[in-house]
Amino acid sequence: MTEQEAIEKIHSVYPTGKKNGVENMRALMARLGSVHNTVPVVHVAGTNGKGSCCAMIERMLREAGYKTGLYTSPYIEVYNERIRINGVPVSPERLAALVERVWPAVEECQKADIHVTEFELGTALAFCCFAQENVDVAIIEVGLGGRLDPTNIVKPLVSVITEVGMDHMQYLGSTIEEIALEKAGIMKPGVPVSLGAQEKAARNVLMAAAKGLDIPVIDLDAQNVRADQKGVTFDVQTKGETIRDVHVSLCGRHQAENACAALGAVLALRKHGFAITLEAVRRGMENVSWPGRLEYFGQVLLDGAHNDPGVRALCAYCDDFLDKEKTVLLSGMMKDKETEKMCKRLSTRVRCVVCTRPNVPRAMEADELCEAFEMEGVHAYAEPDAARALEKARGLAGPNGLVLAAGSLYLIGEIRTVLRKEKEFAHVI
Repeated sequence: MTEQEAIEKIHSVYPTGKKNGVENMRALMARLGSVHNTVPVVHVAGTNGKGSCCAMIERMLREAGYKTGLYTSPYIEVYNERIRINGVPVSPERLAALVERVWPAVEECQKADIHVTEFELGTALAFCCFAQENVDVAIIEVGLGGRLDPTNIVKPLVSVITEVGMDHMQYLGSTIEEIALEKAGIMKPGVPVSLGAQEKAARNVLMAAAKGLDIPVIDLDAQNVRADQKGVTFDVQTKGETIRDVHVSLCGRHQAENACAALGAVLALRKHGFAITLEAVRRGMENVSWPGRLEYFGQVLLDGAHNDPGVRALCAYCDDFLDKEKTVLLSGMMKDKETEKMCKRLSTRVRCVVCTRPNVPRAMEADELCEAFEMEGVHAYAEPDAARALEKARGLAGPNGLVLAAGSLYLIGEIRTVLRKEKEFAHVI
């Protein structure tokens, strides 16, 4: 099987897949020998910050000498990014081999009238890969919610829940309490949970769920947070010591909160016998990277803020470090997001906006997004083609300005591919 054939197989189940809680996943993994039970797991849920938190945990473990698996979604540029060994995406050949391994089980499920979704298939690929590689620990990011997410068949060493916010309300509930309860569904008896910073209503739900299961809660708080344009430094008090001047190489003050959730997971892993020194923690935080989240490519800044909590974090960064008069926003959004609220927040932080349309069915048309920004009093231009929109935004920003690309991870993937190829071409020359 070629890489292209493998990708086509993965996408082929999208039209036929039927969500059924975790039952599809249990049936699929049973036909694959339940290999997910052989892999030590850290399970991470949350509305925002869970990908960054996963990346921090993975890097700290790697710096401590452990072999890691990392499963995240969505991918930014290529599907292989979702499954990583020691931080490196699986090769196209390896992905094809994994699909060959899993596909017969998918067909067996179909014969039994069990129609797995694309995400369930991807999750099975990851579990099989991590079992074959015999990783020391796999960091598994929840796809959507928690309680009914396909990843929620694991019995992890520790659970992590980063900030809970209003997103995917059509699936998870219309209030912060309902959404928090869905996230709390990853908690398991006997498994400690590390919490990121939470709104009061969400925290109350999460703490009550943990109390009901009688499980330990690790709730670290970032202190003395100092942010600069390229990272954040903070202190944190644990039960055993005060750790000072932890530096995270990810941008934004909010990353200190994600780092505390990640550090809480590491403290729990220590109790399971993982030898993770303070030096490994520091190196992990200093060396972590996570594409598409406040990531600079020269005079272009990429951020995958695609819901209100994410946009609030982005706006805080803009207020701290960006000059409104020198900043041009390049934006594309999905129809099912809180567009009006996001446009309102972003419009006051930029000089003008170039609106485009990410190349996915759920995307809002560029003209429609343009109108939404114009309603907020900022001048906006419509350019449906993302590459041409980037070119226009650069022209408007000029040599001393900055292009801020934000609004959808799908848009960030398209723009990042263009920028990465430019960078590779420059290196060749």
